[in-house]
Amino acid sequence: MNKNVIRKKSVILVLISILLSTLFLSGCTNISNNKDQLSVVVTIIPQEEMVKEIGGNYVDVSVMVPAGESPHSYEPTPEQIIEISQSAAYFTVGSGVEFELTHLDTIMEQNRDLTIYDCSKNIDVLSFDQHYGQENYQKTQEKDQGGTDPHIWTSPVNYKKMATVVLDGLIELDPSHKEVFNQNYQDYITEIDALHENISSLLSPYNGNSFMVYHPSWGYFGDTYQLKQIAIEDEGKQPGPTGIAAIIDQAENESISVIFVSPQFDTSSAETIAQEIGGEVASVNPLMTDYSDTLQTLAATLVNGYS
Repeated sequence: MNKNVIRKKSVILVLISILLSTLFLSGCTNISNNKDQLSVVVTIIPQEEMVKEIGGNYVDVSVMVPAGESPHSYEPTPEQIIEISQSAAYFTVGSGVEFELTHLDTIMEQNRDLTIYDCSKNIDVLSFDQHYGQENYQKTQEKDQGGTDPHIWTSPVNYKKMATVVLDGLIELDPSHKEVFNQNYQDYITEIDALHENISSLLSPYNGNSFMVYHPSWGYFGDTYQLKQIAIEDEGKQPGPTGIAAIIDQAENESISVIFVSPQFDTSSAETIAQEIGGEVASVNPLMTDYSDTLQTLAATLVNGYS
């Protein structure tokens, strides 16, 4: 292992030990300022929204991967480890998010009483190449993305299932507020159902069409609305000149005019391809702070591109 990496991890462990000792000596027993609130942890911002909507004022939620950071590379801070040590539960994405694969064991060591709820329960987690229409993409690009696609939340159908795990978990942790949680859940799911119905109506005329993204974050969204995701990124790397040329050809053949990029990634390849096809680059964040607004905007942009 690289000496700098070892040194960095040692410093982090020392800081964590100091902070834990400080909290212990100060008699701190609840990370939330409101002792009536249940303290829970989630991995990504879209989960934060559902927990807040369902839990309301009775739940305090902390996000491990903050805005602007990538779950593929983010390292938790000592302060976040402290939050975990004082939390009752962790709602994981559970679908192979790299942050969880790398850090969940360490997180559980910091709080052996932490209850883990897997939000991927009852969801079919797919590889990147199992998505709708990907077989054709493999033949065209002569490459195989492989690996598990963790972005299950980008489908409203999956997002509802994740919200159900949150509801059941909160009721188990705090049964005294079961009625409130149930009502909040019903209200929120009504919004998600309306979103799904609206997007289905918008995109149904374009079933079988392709859309191009830099990072393959939207495969589950594509599956739900029978669209084929084409990714520029190849196994986490920007494509070389030959790969870019092949993608340009495919974009032109399939009349693609919009390339979607995520703010967490370099967009230079997408911008080059967009220039060559006379198209445009559109930013859409899979780690969205407003779930409905983001998906609605994505759907509207797709429709404009297909029209």
